[in-house]
Amino acid sequence: MGLLLASLSISLYGQHTISGKVTDNNNQALEFCNALLLNAIDSSLLNGVVCDAEGRFSIPNVKSGEYLIAYSFIGFETTYQSIEVDQSKDIGNISIASSGINIDAIMVTARRPMFEQKIDRMVVNVQNSITSAGTTVLEVLQKSPGVIVNRQSGTVSMSGKDGVQVMINGKLSYMPSSALLTMLDGMSSNNVDKIELITTPPAKYDAGGNAGYINIVLKQSPDEGLNGNLSLTMAAFYGTAPAASLDLNQRSGKLNLYGSYSFSREAQRQFFNSYRKINIENKITETTIISDRDPSQLNNNVRIGLDYQFSPKTTIGVLASGYNNKWSMDAVNTSDTKINNQKDTSISITNDEINQWKHGMINTNISHKTEHSGDFSINVDFLTYDNKNPNNYLNTYNNGNNELVRNEKTRSGKHTIIKILPVQLDHQISINSKLSLESGAKMVMSTFTNDVEVANLNQNQWVSDDEFTANYRLKENIYAAYSSFSYSPSNNNVFKAGLRYEHTSSNLGTEKTANIVDRKYGQFFPTLYWSHTLSANQSFNLSYNRRINRPTFNNLAPFLIFIDPNTFISGNAALQPSIADGIKADFVYKSYAFSVGYTHEDNTISDFQPDINTQSNKQYFIAQNLHKTQTLNSTISLPVSITSWWFAQTNINGTWQQVQGDYKESKVTLSQFNYNISGFQSFTIVKDFNFECSGFFQSPSLMGISKGKSFGMLNLGIQKKFDNSTLKFGVDDIFSSMRWTTIIDLPAENIYSNNFLQFSRRIFKLTYTQSFGNKILKAKRSRSTASDDVQQRVR
Repeated sequence: MGLLLASLSISLYGQHTISGKVTDNNNQALEFCNALLLNAIDSSLLNGVVCDAEGRFSIPNVKSGEYLIAYSFIGFETTYQSIEVDQSKDIGNISIASSGINIDAIMVTARRPMFEQKIDRMVVNVQNSITSAGTTVLEVLQKSPGVIVNRQSGTVSMSGKDGVQVMINGKLSYMPSSALLTMLDGMSSNNVDKIELITTPPAKYDAGGNAGYINIVLKQSPDEGLNGNLSLTMAAFYGTAPAASLDLNQRSGKLNLYGSYSFSREAQRQFFNSYRKINIENKITETTIISDRDPSQLNNNVRIGLDYQFSPKTTIGVLASGYNNKWSMDAVNTSDTKINNQKDTSISITNDEINQWKHGMINTNISHKTEHSGDFSINVDFLTYDNKNPNNYLNTYNNGNNELVRNEKTRSGKHTIIKILPVQLDHQISINSKLSLESGAKMVMSTFTNDVEVANLNQNQWVSDDEFTANYRLKENIYAAYSSFSYSPSNNNVFKAGLRYEHTSSNLGTEKTANIVDRKYGQFFPTLYWSHTLSANQSFNLSYNRRINRPTFNNLAPFLIFIDPNTFISGNAALQPSIADGIKADFVYKSYAFSVGYTHEDNTISDFQPDINTQSNKQYFIAQNLHKTQTLNSTISLPVSITSWWFAQTNINGTWQQVQGDYKESKVTLSQFNYNISGFQSFTIVKDFNFECSGFFQSPSLMGISKGKSFGMLNLGIQKKFDNSTLKFGVDDIFSSMRWTTIIDLPAENIYSNNFLQFSRRIFKLTYTQSFGNKILKAKRSRSTASDDVQQRVR
């Protein structure tokens, strides 16, 4: 849309002409050299001409504003020039250097900023960040504007709202949050081209996820012939984190084959502390838990696909992907209980855990273009997830005098199998140059089994605890249809509107109890957009949409994880879906972007909420529905070229949030303002030598009925470019400041709880990347699948 608006505004506002002459280092004219006019905001192509026999060029119909001009020619390095246009001008001679490489076709590389603000999304260009090299996708998200990765609850939030859906190359992940975070933490950033933070999804996307979508776009080369990239990373300090990735692409005629593989291993010690104080029958009971964890995670990700063009109008594709991610941990935990400030009980817990996720996906798709009936596409996916999560505990009980009371062995575990079949049909047609229509239908059929067991060792026999042991079965079908249109009544106005209907049926039961959950509901989800170009450097956008956030599969089918014999993490079959209505306005001036939005959400789903039984001193961390949440959010994006060698990007996100919920019999209302500052500073020391500093800071914020303390991260990196390779060295989380602290303080209920977690610490990393193969440019096919909007549900 940004390219469309920019193209329209050229003819509307400006009649200036930019001219000049391009030569080589010997001042020889370069006939046929390309002079490309680019948008200064996002480097999108606006216009382009070819130099004549004397090397001269002339770009007409350019309106007043700031631009980039890219000069590219066979065997020469692409050169960029910033220019401000307020009248016709001749910019004189431009000399470009020889690259020393002979190729048979022109390769044009547009420089992209680290962050790009679009009409409905923020784009994070991962490959433009030095400090992102050798990291994981999850770590890149932590640095992204307005994004909060909560490792404690296993969720990702955006613009102050939970319920984010995650897509990979436009395909919804359909996976549980625990598996999603594991996958993202095992996915190398070296395989990623960019990340799109979509705050206002169009009607084509599933209505699930009230905060919007995060689309992770993997590398796929458009070059003819065989080409690829190899990346190797070594990272260490407070543990190790080696990684390797390989991308290959073979494009020949009508056939395109592509694939990628990545491996990583992460092993950094983790720490968890929990303190709670309650009043039990006028006795002040205090419990302190300290957990020292030694985890390691092995990640293997593979992806392979092919596209075949039967004719200029018809293309068929097949895509398969999968991963095997295994997280294992040994931990030593202590749990001390005091009553009226006198030590009562001490429990030492030694436990080991394995959490292994295996996933496979296959997609087939056909796209067909017609002259009069528009474009058609059909996608059929099949996805499977297999999760095994065994835990073993050895509990040693001592009394207040540190005298041994007893030893006990406990085990818990779950085996989860999820199968999902999405089928999607889309149609798009352009009625004329001003009006286009889009429509489609989708069906998603899902089955879920969750075999949960908790058992105690009694006289050398494992005895199941019937309270927590069950085999759950969930069946869910979602049927959807949508229609939308885009209309441009004038060169500076674009209107978009869409309506989506989704009908959901869910049934959860066990072998002993049927219909624990039996729901059927339907809902309409409207979306509205208006984009107005005020001038060459100014534009305004206004949007509205309605979203739904459904309970994840794992939360509906309960599980149980022990922290100590009185502290658990569990699911909640009583969760209801939440509905959110949001409105958002954006203003873009040159390369600066400002936005403000408001969201009202009913039945907000809040993960990892504490529930303390004051009679038994047992604490559960579960997902719960709040009555409602109101969120007012504003964002400012400020890219600044301070000098020719110093570029800075700052993103400021401010959020006011109010939540209303219940705790036991009490009504709880909390409100708080918080802010998030993120950005980076990039310095070009000498040619092909760059230095970067990046980071973020999150102020105290609400997490359901809990309050979270501030945290942040600072990273440094340096990069050296060679002909076809780069070498990057960086330090992540310099001050080991990625520490999570949440507090719940309810005096009316005589309850106080404080939880602290640290999942990562400072680490040094060295990354080498080598590109190889042909560099002849050929347009690549845009790919999406039917499961783009589903995989996030597997949590």
